[in-house]
Amino acid sequence: MLQKEQNGQEMIPVALTPWVFTPEVARYLKTFFRGIRRTVNRILAHYFEDPTLQAILPLRENELIWLKSSCPDGIPRPQTIFERFDTNLGPHPEAQFSDFQIIEFNAVGVGCIYLVPAAAEILEEHLIPRLKESLSEYSLTLPSDYRQLLLQELQAHARAIERPTCRVGLIERRETVAGGCDEFSRIRSFFDSKGVPAVLGDPRDIEGRGEELVLKGEPVDVLYRDFQLEEVVSIKTHGGSVDGIETAFARNQVISTVFGEFDHKSLCELLSNPIFSGYFSPLEVKAARRHVPWTRLIQERKTTDPEGHEIDLVPYMRENKDKLVLKPNRGYGGEGVVVGDAVTSSAWEEAVGCAVEKSGTWVVQQQVPILKAPIMVLEERGRPKVEERYVTLGITATPRGVSFVGRCSDRPVVNISQGGGLVPVFLAGRRKD
Repeated sequence: MLQKEQNGQEMIPVALTPWVFTPEVARYLKTFFRGIRRTVNRILAHYFEDPTLQAILPLRENELIWLKSSCPDGIPRPQTIFERFDTNLGPHPEAQFSDFQIIEFNAVGVGCIYLVPAAAEILEEHLIPRLKESLSEYSLTLPSDYRQLLLQELQAHARAIERPTCRVGLIERRETVAGGCDEFSRIRSFFDSKGVPAVLGDPRDIEGRGEELVLKGEPVDVLYRDFQLEEVVSIKTHGGSVDGIETAFARNQVISTVFGEFDHKSLCELLSNPIFSGYFSPLEVKAARRHVPWTRLIQERKTTDPEGHEIDLVPYMRENKDKLVLKPNRGYGGEGVVVGDAVTSSAWEEAVGCAVEKSGTWVVQQQVPILKAPIMVLEERGRPKVEERYVTLGITATPRGVSFVGRCSDRPVVNISQGGGLVPVFLAGRRKD
């Protein structure tokens, strides 16, 4: 188990049964999800000129004002997004490949960057040698190290914006409670071990000094952020200084870049609503229909149902409880998610009413089947036991590699922050002896 340093000590379960994928599966997922990001970036380039895009990916007025003032010459290039796609893939993806679904996008402050390789290293030390003995015809290897993928993206972005070096700032609001083994401190240690200097700080700590950004007295070239635009706007509204972070965005020195701000759950509506089909090639339409669940931003509106029939959205939600899920559009950590077939009719009606009242801040999504798999974990006394648990797979794909976040839980909303565990992923190919 891993220790989570948040208000004391908390243990994160690590499954003793890793998932093993083939390199071919990894390459397919890398290609597919990189394609999704290219498609989304191409469409988001039209955001400020397309009211329909603005309607389903809503920003508050003060956020729009801030964004436009920070990017007076338009959206800068390149748009580098370090993200994780959460899917309902499980330990046997070959059997699910034609049907897997994207549950949501995570493009700002991706979690588990330290936890994933830490969990894999535990299994690699204690369990994998035994597996290798029984699977001698296979070569077991780890996917790309999450920390290394992030470092490589930061380095590539620094080169793309013509920075001579890659000195890194790791930025999160100081009001944020450290979680996930205080990942930023662990990531900084990893970067230091690779000879890349890194500084931890808050958005208010950034200063612009001529052509340089300075964080706590140290010059930095690129920033990796674990905060959203609304947090910067809140700081400014309450009198805090954000001139430095505005300068950083204007100079395109922040990852994820501004397109990462649109990782709303309603991004799945962009990919599943036929009114946007003009933005897609026929092949992209086919891929989106197969792998993105029907999703709609909740408002009093007419739209189409999953079969393409015109509906009034709110009555449809009330009449199809057991097929649907409600989610805060810009939430994270599984907070607030209401699974229709897991709650009473009165609880569903109350949740629908709340979502309608807060128009434009919740989404309704076709329920994605979350599979169960046998997972071996340790009991409190250290004895192994096998339990059926819900499983999901997060995927991060970059030009330089692909990494995975396998997770398991006894609840259908699978999340580490809600008591879930990690399932390390390995790649297995036949030896060429």
